[in-house]
Amino acid sequence: MAQRVRVGVIGLGQWGRNHVRTYAGLPDVELAGVVDINTAELRGVANRYKTTPFTDYRKLLGRVDAVSVVVPTQLHYEVARVFLDAGVHVLVEKPMTATTREAEDLVELARHKNLVLLVGHLERFKPAVRRLAELAGSPLFIQARRVRPYDRTRTMDVGVVMDLMIHDIDIVLSLVRGRIVDLGGLAVRVRNTQEDLAVATLTLSTGCVAWLLASRVSADKAAEIEVATPDRVIRLDYLKQRLFIHPFHGEVEDMVIHGDEPLRAELQHFVNCVHGVEQPLVTGEDGLQALSVALRLLQQMRTVAPPVHV
Repeated sequence: MAQRVRVGVIGLGQWGRNHVRTYAGLPDVELAGVVDINTAELRGVANRYKTTPFTDYRKLLGRVDAVSVVVPTQLHYEVARVFLDAGVHVLVEKPMTATTREAEDLVELARHKNLVLLVGHLERFKPAVRRLAELAGSPLFIQARRVRPYDRTRTMDVGVVMDLMIHDIDIVLSLVRGRIVDLGGLAVRVRNTQEDLAVATLTLSTGCVAWLLASRVSADKAAEIEVATPDRVIRLDYLKQRLFIHPFHGEVEDMVIHGDEPLRAELQHFVNCVHGVEQPLVTGEDGLQALSVALRLLQQMRTVAPPVHV
């Protein structure tokens, strides 16, 4: 059995706690420490998972081989850079950083240090998404819809483009091996200072066009993508992990794809990359590319806000 990887989790919000829970269940991981500035939350998580609590993430240095960075986006670069510089492998949640310059620096540092830098685009670890990539062939048109109801308990440190749409930007870039030649869209502020609803169009050098919709003020929760190719249309329901294949000649095929919990698959993959037995599925370069497109979109989008009633 390979030596256990000493892992730390930095940030114990809802998603950070999921990282802790999942690492604690992996047989080749030693949960070496958890970090948060909320001392009550910190003590509770540390006691539950029998690990060491810290309020300063630098206290993990020398105690860990790898870390998950699950802090607010504005802090991703600061925290990830400290650990990469110290020779520690890093999984950083999406969006990778707040700016492309920060992301480029992390990519270069990880390359220089020969370290794993994995970006947490979780959708790529869903078995149905992997199957979609195998079936998609040469996409001509892609449309994606990712919506959820308003939730005041969720951290809103970024707008919906960085919060939700960036998932589908990453998927489009993974399905279509071409560069973005044109983009644009519309963003709407509803409940926050940043956009809560966005519609975007991406045109790629292959000729493929992608239409994306993201909202966190919807009446329901849904996440789906449809890919048109020269010989079929494939629709994926992300939430149900269900594929519908509509060939232009032949019967419709309905496939339910079973597999491991996506977060468990992602974190086990990260550990396997640290062991050197796998190569990162979502590299720092991938995270940088998705971030770059999202930031370009935000620059190009026309933003509107609802009228103020007096």
